[in-house]
Amino acid sequence: MKRYPIFFSFDNRFVTPAAVTFESLLTNAGQDVSYDLFVLHEDVSLESQGLLSELVKRHGRATLRFIDVKATFERLAVRFDERNFNLGVGQCTFTKETLFRCLPALIEEFDAYETILYSDVDICVVDDISEIFETEMGDDYIAGCRLPKALDAQVVHLPPRLRPHYVAGGIWLMNLRQMRKDDLAARIIGIMRDPPFRLIWNDQDVMNLACDTRVTFLSYRYCSIPRWKTEFRPTGYRDEYYPSGELREALFRPKIVHYAANKPWDGPCDDDDLWHFWHGRTGFPAMKARRYESENVQAYLFKYLKLPRQLVRAQFRRGELEIKIMGFFLRIRIKKIAEQ
Repeated sequence: MKRYPIFFSFDNRFVTPAAVTFESLLTNAGQDVSYDLFVLHEDVSLESQGLLSELVKRHGRATLRFIDVKATFERLAVRFDERNFNLGVGQCTFTKETLFRCLPALIEEFDAYETILYSDVDICVVDDISEIFETEMGDDYIAGCRLPKALDAQVVHLPPRLRPHYVAGGIWLMNLRQMRKDDLAARIIGIMRDPPFRLIWNDQDVMNLACDTRVTFLSYRYCSIPRWKTEFRPTGYRDEYYPSGELREALFRPKIVHYAANKPWDGPCDDDDLWHFWHGRTGFPAMKARRYESENVQAYLFKYLKLPRQLVRAQFRRGELEIKIMGFFLRIRIKKIAEQ
């Protein structure tokens, strides 16, 4: 039996998405594959820990451990100035969970591993993913999915030499051996404390700055983004960095589906039926939908539409911006939007 480590970082609000991730991951694991699963957190309740542990136990080929990392951050005296980070949709409170994932080399429970996989919990696993652990990384720090050239506008805030090497979020294979050897954690903490500019994609920017092009690229089959089926259709799913059909393969034969923008628990979005299928298998309660409206949409709408905010709602679906004004729909096709 092959055994591989995966860690996650989330707070108590994302227990149901985590359950969907665990259920789909373990159901699709190969017959000779098992996982050591870890959750880095500060506030996942004991009740939620118990429910997730029971789900994992039902599958019989994985362990689950919760690691409260509050003491680690206090020991390192890491302090964050929120003004240096993107506070996200609706100016939500900045949380450290998004940055825990950058520091696995500091977690004592990971000392036995030379590599470990990090995963978001806004995903569905639809195939066995154990082959990802066979990725040759050399002395690179992480392996992840290279941001397509067509989306380069999303990283214009980074130095030009880093942009062609930018690794997106969702899934990272992390070379703990090399991170420890080069004390990458010290560099990461330095960037967190004093970023060279205001970060847009918080954890992704931190890791890309710290790794400084020492990254290995993974197939987007491990991070297939549903809305790209619409966005990349006009180019035949080709991109300067993916000229030979790699994106088509990733979008229509994925191993992991990553809901990187709209979340299916918040309302209709591309390929939401897949998420709801796996959610139904977990037995976990539905989440209360949040009103999803990105800051750039808000800024645009309320610059030109002098209407009370409660009368206007907006969301992205299948490559279109849907605007509902006093109950009436207006649909606008958006070719590209710089949104995570």
